[in-house]
Amino acid sequence: MCGKQNKLKHSKRETMTAYLFTVPSFLGFLFFVLIPVIWVLVISFQNYNAFTGETTFAGLENFKTILFDNRSVAALKNTLWYTVMCSIGNTGLGLVLAVLVDDILPKKISVFFRSIYFFPSLVGLTFVAIIWQAFFQTDAGVINYYLGMIGISKIGWLSDQSFSKIAVWILDMWKNAGMSMLLILAGLQNVDHGLLEAAEIDGANAFQRFRKIIIPVASPQIFFVLIMNVTGALRIYESIYVLTGGGPGDSSRSLVMLIAEKGFTSFNYGEASALSILLLILIAFVTMIQFAGSKRWVHYE
Repeated sequence: MCGKQNKLKHSKRETMTAYLFTVPSFLGFLFFVLIPVIWVLVISFQNYNAFTGETTFAGLENFKTILFDNRSVAALKNTLWYTVMCSIGNTGLGLVLAVLVDDILPKKISVFFRSIYFFPSLVGLTFVAIIWQAFFQTDAGVINYYLGMIGISKIGWLSDQSFSKIAVWILDMWKNAGMSMLLILAGLQNVDHGLLEAAEIDGANAFQRFRKIIIPVASPQIFFVLIMNVTGALRIYESIYVLTGGGPGDSSRSLVMLIAEKGFTSFNYGEASALSILLLILIAFVTMIQFAGSKRWVHYE
């Protein structure tokens, strides 16, 4: 009887210890995630005066304004463009690099190339954007210099509305493809090379082995990388702010950049909050689609 009581006390003590370890994370989520989201939701239905703190109920007026505002629509289109192009580019390039360093390159130099490809992920995005801003200069930029050597005329990467988003996309892939490579590479370690050799003996070419063996085995890691890249693209901000400033015009401006402008430049907290809720809904919707579609191609066994 006494032994059972001691075990019960020990079990309760362990349970309380476990709860205590979760308290910091719970408080962090409560004060830095849940309460701010609820507050933003409340402000989105208000006309909030940032200088006096006075609020008046506006109903759906803020949402109507942003839905019919040309700048908001342009920022939404740009954000969706970044989401598609950056997620596909980063995930696809990361997958190619992962296969390259895992299977094609000699083992002695593959570690060296892993470090090279991953290094951009360690550099601060602001510093990277400043460097690439110099690369993209129309007259003195390195990129246009080498394009001119092969007969291509100068491109206004940062001044032409047709190329501003492409410049941001190139920067984003250079910065983040290495992280995608490293995460996918972890999944490629699970590929049975004996199975690949057997498939090759049976007549399967490189593409068939890649599609039928490598992709299914590494699909959980590829799916995680895709989720990470999609949510990152939906929240893209720093690279645009430093590289193009959202211009020319609003040709490269994202939703997050417009939210920051409305909230901290125009002090229009109501519309900024409404845009934040719209972005939150968009992220949730896209994530749900990804999880629903993953059932067809992601294999966890």
